[in-house]
This record gives sequence, C-alpha cells and structure tokens, in this order.
Amino acid sequence: MTRIGLTFEEYVDLKLKPHAGADRAFHEAAEMEAAQMFPMTLAGASSHLRSRGYDCRPEMLEVLVRNEVVKPAGEDAWSQADVDVAAEHFEEAQMFVPYADMCLTLGCRYADFVRPLREAAERESAKYGCRVINDDQYFVMHREPPRGVTGADGEYTIKPAVITFTLCDDIRERLEHGEEV
Repeated sequence: MTRIGLTFEEYVDLKLKPHAGADRAFHEAAEMEAAQMFPMTLAGASSHLRSRGYDCRPEMLEVLVRNEVVKPAGEDAWSQADVDVAAEHFEEAQMFVPYADMCLTLGCRYADFVRPLREAAERESAKYGCRVINDDQYFVMHREPPRGVTGADGEYTIKPAVITFTLCDDIRERLEHGEEV
C-alpha cells in the first residue's frame, strides 16, 4: 500500500473545491484560498495536516522542529514544503486520524474514502433538490471486495478496496417526505 493520507493536491481537490455545479465565484474563492494558505502558523499546519488524515498536534510539530526533521523559516512560517515533510514523517510513522487509520485497515487510501463520500452527497443533493452534507453518518459505506481472502498458504490478505456510499434508509425516507436532514 502506498500513501494513506491526502497529498496537498488531493486536499485542495477534495476539501477546498466546491462541487462541479457551484457558481464560478465559489471556485475562484477556493483557488484564492489555496494560493494564500502558506505560510501557515504552527497551529494552522497542525490543523491542515489533520484534515489531510494525519494525527498531528502542534506539540508534535514542535518535536519535529527540535529534532530537525522540519526546518520552517519561523514558528509561524510553515511553507508547503515544510508541511509536506511533516506529512511524510507522519505517513512513515503511520500516525493517522481514525478515519484514515480505518482506510489503512480496509486497504484503501483516505482519498478513496473522502472522494466517494463527497460524490454521494453531491449525487443525493442533486436527486432530492436540497443539500445533503457529506457526513458518513448519513450514508452506509460499502467496501468491494467486502473482506480479505485466505490464500492456499493460509495467509489472510486484505485486497485493495473500492469504497462507495448509499443513503441510510431513514435519511432517504426523510428526504422523500420533503423533510430537511
């Protein structure tokens, strides 16, 4: 398995960009936000790394600086390169937030979870004509194949996963009755 957490480009695509049908002004605002993200404060870098799937606290970044793993220009001047070096460190140490850790267990990347959840929310929003947020509490997650396999050698192997989402029955029923969710 390669990288679990989001790259910066995946973060921009999956977390910042509005849905495809959004007004151009929202797309421009997302582009401006991405262009102005750096330099980041230490706390900002920590929060950003968490949103990319890494279990990072400001104190952990301070340790990386003390150990000279990362050498930002200043405490509150983290460049994209500095943040990416920290991300690589957390990736190698497999320090993930719970959802990214779940992805490691399922045999997929965090992007393979975030992207289909976002797509499912957009699909259902368009279908019902109201906003359905991309919250996994509104959806049932499906993994294909549904489980690993035991080979002839008796070794249990987790196969690469494809994640999809469908609405929970109670959420679908509420939407069909015109109720807000």
